[in-house]
Amino acid sequence: MLYAAAVYEESPDVKIKCWLLSKNLNLYADRLGENGIHTLEQVVDLEINDDKIYEKLGIKLAGHRRRFERAVLDLRRKRCLDEEPETPVAYGYWAKPEDLSDAQNEFLCIQAKAKSPFNDHLTRNLEFMVDSGSDVSTLQREIIDSLQLKSVSTVESKGIHSASREKDLYNVYLQLGKESLDIDVIEENYNSLGNKILRQFRHYINGSRHIWLSGHRQNTSTNAEELKEPSAATPPSSSDLSTSQPPQP
Repeated sequence: MLYAAAVYEESPDVKIKCWLLSKNLNLYADRLGENGIHTLEQVVDLEINDDKIYEKLGIKLAGHRRRFERAVLDLRRKRCLDEEPETPVAYGYWAKPEDLSDAQNEFLCIQAKAKSPFNDHLTRNLEFMVDSGSDVSTLQREIIDSLQLKSVSTVESKGIHSASREKDLYNVYLQLGKESLDIDVIEENYNSLGNKILRQFRHYINGSRHIWLSGHRQNTSTNAEELKEPSAATPPSSSDLSTSQPPQP
């Protein structure tokens, strides 16, 4: 009997009931089971902003709904703390790029190395502005020439307040922290990374830095017939980018 007590572990259903009881929400235990929710892992993944969830669980009182939301958020925070610390891919920062020094506001920036696809010896360490409002990434003409990049095609680029125009599209290798990327760029008077690059990563942003975390890979080639041209008028804010819990130090 003592041995059995030593190895006893609560079943997932019991864990849910104990969790609900600790939050004074135990009257909803049966409804969770009826809706196929039998583990705390399933509770953590609930869409707590979806009204249908509360209809299914029979949570009608506003106070109980807020209590349930807070309880689920607490579980999510605990899961993040229990996970292995994640090593960021790269660190960005808020600044005014040299070529946009007259801008009214600071931009999110990141240091990265641009490499020629044709000559391993041709590389440039660059500061890129993060332009989440643009579909395309850009390089200055001087950088394009120094890396001896070749036009691989042309694209129709359309600015917010300008007519559509044809631009050359160049292929370049990018070393962003620990990640190597094969990206397409067009010429502009500043260096920037558009949302095609950003969507490959997860991001945590605060008032002093921008942490790039590994994410799902997507195609970074530019094949659209018409692109939204970059605009340096307004810097991207943290609300423009997806965010995640910060990695543990």
